[in-house]
Amino acid sequence: KLKCVAHSLQPHHPRAQTRPGPLSCSVRERQFTYPQLTQQPSLSEHTRPEVLQSFHLTRSIDLCRMLHQMKLILFAGWLGSVAAGGALIGSSSGHPQVDGPGADAWKPVASGAKVPVAQSVESESEKPTAAGHAESRGPSASHESNAVPEPPNVPESAGWEAQFAWGLYHSKTACMRGSAGRWALDRKGSRAGVPQEMLRAEELLDSAVRGAPAEEQRKKLAERALRLYYHAKWLAERNHATAAEWRYREASRLALQTRRKVLAAHALGRFGYFLIHWNRRQEAKEVLYESRRISAKSNPLAPYLLGVLERQDAGADLERLKAAEELILNGGEQPSEDLEAERQAMVKVIHYWREAQTSTRNCFASADAAFVAICLIGHLFQR
Repeated sequence: KLKCVAHSLQPHHPRAQTRPGPLSCSVRERQFTYPQLTQQPSLSEHTRPEVLQSFHLTRSIDLCRMLHQMKLILFAGWLGSVAAGGALIGSSSGHPQVDGPGADAWKPVASGAKVPVAQSVESESEKPTAAGHAESRGPSASHESNAVPEPPNVPESAGWEAQFAWGLYHSKTACMRGSAGRWALDRKGSRAGVPQEMLRAEELLDSAVRGAPAEEQRKKLAERALRLYYHAKWLAERNHATAAEWRYREASRLALQTRRKVLAAHALGRFGYFLIHWNRRQEAKEVLYESRRISAKSNPLAPYLLGVLERQDAGADLERLKAAEELILNGGEQPSEDLEAERQAMVKVIHYWREAQTSTRNCFASADAAFVAICLIGHLFQR
């Protein structure tokens, strides 16, 4: 429409035949201001209304374009804030490779997301139970040592202690290997493929615990639960979801039998963490709630991940949003450096928006231009 009106001033138009050339070109290129245009002596009474209409139409189109660009900027800023608040776990250039015949069908996760390796796990310590007495000290759940284990100097047939020693040896060596070697079908547990050495370790540990005397069974069962936790972690980091899921749940169940609540809760917490990366959000929520129910103390991972999920799902519900943010703020230090760095970044974002609600001056506390624009527009609409 703008071009049509502008061309109406060309010489072929009957009204413009007496005033061709520079004037119409100047109007089309918008070289005149509005006061200058209204005072042009070269405009006749016939051409003046059409020229002014063209000028107003040009200004209207410019204003529409400016508003459209502002909408695009605000929408991009909103997407950026959602991405900053909803990013669970860092970014990487690719996904871990899944090799071997026992690999589950690989399921893609969110673009850029990765499954980082857990660097540490809380160690089990003496804590009061509901009955009022202290739990006995459980096995250490610290990160695996990189030292190559020595094979036992006794045959597997030498009794339950020898079986347990060989089970620990095979478990540690299987978790230390980058490649799993040969795979086998786990017919008794997950019904999925697992490394053959890992499966052999689990069979030996199970047989040893069953053959141990009553006074040793609880301690050895706790160690078996810990080894299952490490097997689950090894499999989950390589996206063998079915095999990992069964071992996380079994590790938590066995830990509860031996009253190792911290280990039981942490196994479910880590399982929920991987469920999020496998895009099984509802299942992740259920697992994380169960983890928090088992142990509300010494369990920083579950409330933090629940807060992240609830914050993404809160929408316009301010009460739900604030409750989710409180879970993140009170989550405590996370069991890995990557998770703690992400929590700290999210804490800064939460504090920024809470302070920005009080004054427009606080909108400029962020270096993110999208945050500043959204904050200012929000204050503008509140007035």
